[in-house]
Amino acid sequence: MNRWKISLVLGVVLFGLGLFIAVRPIWTHNGVLTGTRWLDMAFAVVFMLRGAINVRTALRRRAGL
Repeated sequence: MNRWKISLVLGVVLFGLGLFIAVRPIWTHNGVLTGTRWLDMAFAVVFMLRGAINVRTALRRRAGL
């Protein structure tokens, strides 16, 4: 498997995980995973940002082939 494919899949998974953490309080009636809302949102932002960076990098690598 090419390296760009692995990076793309990892980026999508990270972004999805961040999105899940960000929207989870909507259906759990303000429930949090880590104990505090600000820490949940910080994790969500980090995961979504890292996922977006991975996807962008993977697509650039693919275009460079």
